[in-house]
Amino acid sequence: MVQNIKSVLIGMTEEGIDEPSSALAYGLSLAQKSGAHATIQAASLKVVMGNTFVGNVAAGLVSAHNRRLRQLAADVAQRALGDAAAAGVAASVETPQLSYGQLVDTFVAQARVHDLAVLDAETATVNADRGLIEALLFESGRPLIVVPPGFDTFRHHRVLVAWDGSARATRAVNDAMDILKSAASVEVLAIGSEKELAHEVPGAEIAPHLARHGVNVSVKNLVVGPDGIPAILREQATLIGADLIVMGAFNHSRMREWVLGGVTQSLLEDAKVPLFMSY
Repeated sequence: MVQNIKSVLIGMTEEGIDEPSSALAYGLSLAQKSGAHATIQAASLKVVMGNTFVGNVAAGLVSAHNRRLRQLAADVAQRALGDAAAAGVAASVETPQLSYGQLVDTFVAQARVHDLAVLDAETATVNADRGLIEALLFESGRPLIVVPPGFDTFRHHRVLVAWDGSARATRAVNDAMDILKSAASVEVLAIGSEKELAHEVPGAEIAPHLARHGVNVSVKNLVVGPDGIPAILREQATLIGADLIVMGAFNHSRMREWVLGGVTQSLLEDAKVPLFMSY
């Protein structure tokens, strides 16, 4: 049982697209197994008219669209409360309708007062949900679990830690410590060039720290191949049957327009298992 997670934020954004959410079931499963309260944020994205001189017909269409989205979000929230009750999870639901900027600010503020947030993975690079993922990663100060389709149950029997010795990887390990301690096995994976691995054993420095916390840890070093680090992480996760990858997120942009680092971007676009990320 995961003991120190007491509040989980589950985020869903209603855009009028019929897309199933794995984050809801996964987040409720995590809350159930940790005895946490779940806050379900079933927000709808409000279309805002930019031109004050639009005609009545256009204004009416936008108003009808927003009403439909509000109703869809309310329906999702009602079902979510039923799912939470069936799972024995204490839950609260919020269904705000907000413009994109307001939606991002609201999710970030909510994430800051929860132990972690859970969102659906989004393969598209330019997308409202991808922007929400990036905002929570870089602005909330809290860890985030990104859930790909098909993962409806929180599992952490085997966990893969992507380790490069950076501050972000260190933060991710610390944020995930309660999960790591209750996992059956944790593999710390360091990936580098042959030259790098010939002079040091990456991962060896974090393994004793994890062991002192009661983590059943092992270390593996692999040489980076032509397909790059993301491919190796996916392959190793499949090889060990990992339920979760723990990693630091990277932001290579120095502008407010966020651009995720290559490894993070690639894994988000093709996540094989849920990703636990910190920044």
